[in-house]
Amino acid sequence: MPDARAVVRERAAARGLSFAALSRLIGRNDAFVQQWLERGSPRKLDEDDRLRMAMVLDVDEVSLGTRMPWRPAISARDSWARSGA
Repeated sequence: MPDARAVVRERAAARGLSFAALSRLIGRNDAFVQQWLERGSPRKLDEDDRLRMAMVLDVDEVSLGTRMPWRPAISARDSWARSGA
C-alpha cells in the first residue's frame, strides 16, 4: 500500500494545489492538511475527509489509507446451495 502522505504531496503538487487550498476544498481549516502531513495530526484521516480528499485529488481511497472492505468467503457448499441444485 502506498504511503498516503506521499500520495497527497505528489497529487497536490501535480494539480498545483497548496496544502491550504486542499484543506479548504475538503471543508477544513487552512492548516489541516499541513498538520496531517508534517505533524501527523490526526494520525489517520477520518472517513469523510479521506473520501473528499480522494475525490479532489482523483485517487483511489485505498491510496489514502482506507483498508479494503471485508467480504465473507463463499464456500463451495454455499455456492451449491445458492445454485438451487
